[in-house]
Amino acid sequence: MARARIAARDGSRPAPDSGIVVSDLTVNVTIVLIIAGVAAALQASAPQIVTCSVTNDPAGRVYRLTKKADAQGALVWTIARRTAKAPDWIELALPGAAPAITATTASLSYTNANGGRHVALDVRPGRAELDVWVDHGLEVNIEPDLDPRVDELTTGGVLRALDCRIAMPGR
Repeated sequence: MARARIAARDGSRPAPDSGIVVSDLTVNVTIVLIIAGVAAALQASAPQIVTCSVTNDPAGRVYRLTKKADAQGALVWTIARRTAKAPDWIELALPGAAPAITATTASLSYTNANGGRHVALDVRPGRAELDVWVDHGLEVNIEPDLDPRVDELTTGGVLRALDCRIAMPGR
């Protein structure tokens, strides 16, 4: 058992057997509370990810909505796509996007100011819709280093044949 001594206010020393006793239980409970606080903070900052695979798609398209750090280190929502033949993600930042995501639903309606980026996502139990339209020609005026492949994110209309998964922190 650990003991901590506390001096009296008048500067006198306590008797050898006096003082505060800190039990192993107190130390263990304190450690558990600290770990729980750190875990909760990490869980709150863990990214939510919505992944939608286009079913029966010869190209094997997969779309992903998640938060990523931008060039300045700020977290920003991004939409990304890859295919079976091109497994590298093509990503497009969605500044100011504010999707609503729960354990079973996800929705986003996003169009930027100049109209060159549009994402509409609606995921609910039993159904999902995704519509993405990107115009690199409009967007390169705002973001000169933009990857020209972002046009490949365009879905060509609303996709409904989707298998979507929502990953939440701690799940």
